[in-house]
Amino acid sequence: MRSLDLLKIAVPVVAVVGVVSLYINVFGQKPIIETTTPLSSFRIAVSQTPLSAPILIAQYLNLFKENNLNVKLVPCFGGVDCAERMFDAQADFATSSESVVMFDSFKRNNFSILTTFVNSDNDLKLLSISNIGVNSVQDLIGKRVGVVKASSSEFYLYSLLLVNGIDPKQVNKVYLKPEDLAPELYSYGVDAISVWEPYGYQTELKASAPIVNIGTQGIYHLTFNLISMNEYIHANESSVRTLIRTLDQAVNWINNNPVKAKNIIAEMLQLNYAQLSWSWDDYVFRLSLSNSLLSNLQLQARWAKESGLVNGEIPDYRQFLATDINLEPDGLVVE
Repeated sequence: MRSLDLLKIAVPVVAVVGVVSLYINVFGQKPIIETTTPLSSFRIAVSQTPLSAPILIAQYLNLFKENNLNVKLVPCFGGVDCAERMFDAQADFATSSESVVMFDSFKRNNFSILTTFVNSDNDLKLLSISNIGVNSVQDLIGKRVGVVKASSSEFYLYSLLLVNGIDPKQVNKVYLKPEDLAPELYSYGVDAISVWEPYGYQTELKASAPIVNIGTQGIYHLTFNLISMNEYIHANESSVRTLIRTLDQAVNWINNNPVKAKNIIAEMLQLNYAQLSWSWDDYVFRLSLSNSLLSNLQLQARWAKESGLVNGEIPDYRQFLATDINLEPDGLVVE
């Protein structure tokens, strides 16, 4: 029961005073820096999901260019892929869930989270085909479930199993790439899949038989974050500060123009509007570095450790938050 109690009682396990929020006062779309400043160039590995909306909107509205940032977006599929591209020096920044950060923290300590820019308690889905006969989490015992290794997909499945009193060892995990989850379900290679959006909606849209969602909203609170290598951050602090402020401009614009934002993201990701609207209201766009993020990282690290998925001591996740990047004289606000 120790793991179940750990999941259900998500107490703060890392001592940090207050909630650190990155809040920058941005009015309109006025450039943040003088246009005479030389352009700063860098690459962002961006997961092709609506969760990446602040970065995609900033590119679409030319906010990067207005703030003298020459940004190349490098498309990738899921936070694992994006982080690997950054670690392989194919990108300077990457988008990833906190689960990816947690797994990578056991391998290296030379990167940091710059900011969380969106969170959701309903982005993950656990889907099956109706004729398979998996209509509840209890039906997963002895079944094969497709997951993306070392990602939020895997942790979401674990969370659901524990909350429903099922030993994770009673379910057979099948590791797949994000884009392979639905095809494997359609061909009955697996009995269910743990998947994030927009793959969840696409799975339902393209299925030849009705899809059953046996997941539960609120079981897992996902965050999507911007990460970078520590050496790069400290060598480019001014540009990093400008990048974060530009994302804050984009977040404000999204929150003030939700319909326009959805149309833009649907166009950029080649999603239909109905598909995007299906999950959009579950997203909370806001820049932050919070105690809840630290608690989530610590909770998932204990799960990974107990499950034998990682080796070594659980890191001090306070060291993985780039709170030393002073965004404004009063930019780090304790709430």
